[in-house]
Amino acid sequence: MANSLLGRVAVITGGAGGIGRASALALGDMGAKVVIADISIDAARKVAEGLNSDGLEAHAVQVDVVDEASVKAMVDEAKDVFGRVDILYANAAALDLEMQQHDRDVISMDPEIWDRAMAVNLKGAMLCCKHVLPDMLERKAGSIVLASSGMGFQGEITRSAYAASKAALMMLAKSLAAQYGKRGVRANAVQIGYLPPQDASKSTLPEVVDILVRHNLVPYKLEPRHIADVVAFLASDAASAITGQTIVADGGFSAHTPTMNDMINFMSRSGLNEM
Repeated sequence: MANSLLGRVAVITGGAGGIGRASALALGDMGAKVVIADISIDAARKVAEGLNSDGLEAHAVQVDVVDEASVKAMVDEAKDVFGRVDILYANAAALDLEMQQHDRDVISMDPEIWDRAMAVNLKGAMLCCKHVLPDMLERKAGSIVLASSGMGFQGEITRSAYAASKAALMMLAKSLAAQYGKRGVRANAVQIGYLPPQDASKSTLPEVVDILVRHNLVPYKLEPRHIADVVAFLASDAASAITGQTIVADGGFSAHTPTMNDMINFMSRSGLNEM
């Protein structure tokens, strides 16, 4: 798919983070001009400068996806700099340590944590779609990709607000596809699996990281580039038949029964197979 996005412009929210940065690189390698949008302008500039030094075209812009005026300004700046918007990857999410520590089960839920998850993860994506759509519809072409999560598909014992917001994004992709598909805009979600952060010790116990990784069905840890490749595919014409879908990119985490690892250990102890 080399240069298959030549001449197109992609806006990536949360573009300074791991998956956002990797997606910017993947889209840029395919020829797209990339707008790195992030609440931290310094981090966004660092990513954009890195891409530009590699011979790609990137521009940094600050955005608070909860603030509609900020989102509109982001899109206006993208059009001022690059002339158009062809691709949106709505990747921004509330993933800071406070959210991870206080987004718990429903009885323990702080309504402010719930509201923040919905505002950043869901309302933010909706606002970004709202303001990129007019340009896409005017040219009768565009691709929107929403960053969802396996937690929006499978029940968990914690992170209730995050899970609900990510489930809603899957339906938002369907709504966008139904409303604007005949006018040339495709919309899909990516169900992202567990990616161990570079320093997971700050937010996740090593034992928990090991449990999550062991449930993947691939012999390697998922990295941001694995998700970025899926985003780039959905943004390209190679995915022209795909819209209103949730593409699962979780290393097989959701493809097996919850008891799989326990059964593997049981059969190994019992000598019933080679596993």
